[in-house]
Amino acid sequence: MTAQSASAETFPSRRVTLTVPFPAGSATDGVTRHLAESIQNQAGVTVLVENKPGADGNLAALSVLKADADGYSVFVTTNSTHAANVNLFNAMPFDPKADFAPVAGVMSIPLLLTVKNDLPARTVAEFVALAKTRAQPLSFGSGNTSSRGAAELFRYDAGIQMQHVPYRGMPQALTDLLSGQIDCVFADPASAQGLIQDHQLRVLAVTSGERIASLPDAPTMKEIGLQRSELTAWVGVFVRSGTPPDVVDRLNRLVVAFLESAETRAYLESVGAKPFLTTPAELGAFADADTRRWAQIVEIAKIEKK
Repeated sequence: MTAQSASAETFPSRRVTLTVPFPAGSATDGVTRHLAESIQNQAGVTVLVENKPGADGNLAALSVLKADADGYSVFVTTNSTHAANVNLFNAMPFDPKADFAPVAGVMSIPLLLTVKNDLPARTVAEFVALAKTRAQPLSFGSGNTSSRGAAELFRYDAGIQMQHVPYRGMPQALTDLLSGQIDCVFADPASAQGLIQDHQLRVLAVTSGERIASLPDAPTMKEIGLQRSELTAWVGVFVRSGTPPDVVDRLNRLVVAFLESAETRAYLESVGAKPFLTTPAELGAFADADTRRWAQIVEIAKIEKK
């Protein structure tokens, strides 16, 4: 038996840390906490969730890269760090492809164009008309890169001016939306659903290719004629490059088992998400393709790099 296969048979044998690049209350944080519980039950070890928001996920990525490449420090991240940021930053502090090994997809999730319930716009057409008549541009908050990308595409597609206000996470952006500091947020359903149910926020449209079950009355951007504004975010699991392949495969099996459970399927449906089952190789290929997609988004919407 090789040392590598022996490590896979015993992995994990101690505490595992799942690092999330966004704050508590975000969609990525929510699914990671469910994943942590599942891995803990499957493997019989303690699994911690560590939130490290900042720099659109880059701070969390760097913290994972400081740990050993042994599978015990796991990065549960999104297209922010592994597709978008290389196109949005003039210089990156790490190489998402060379420095990380893909493990497994977790979920894909649409974004919702949300506004405060008392905003005088009940449809996207009314929102666009409002933007064109206001003396000052409407503002949008972004809690992550996908949130910003969706808003920038919408701004370009609708032919309106909008002012970007960045936040460390979606909960903070939604707080300022409720207080009237900003005019809209492209939010994930998990973060916004409570506020929507309480009639504090209104959903004007979804960015996915089809309507979502939890908000059947919200039209897609494509339905209202904004073809370029379709965008779906995703969450995936990565580890440091150099992690033994057998350990990567073991982590993949743990994630797949989590996604195949009825409880997980029900949870994902409740937050407007879909399971994103992949092999490590499939996730790597998907991230590569999405990186090219984000290059197009930045070019199309003329997003200024940081």
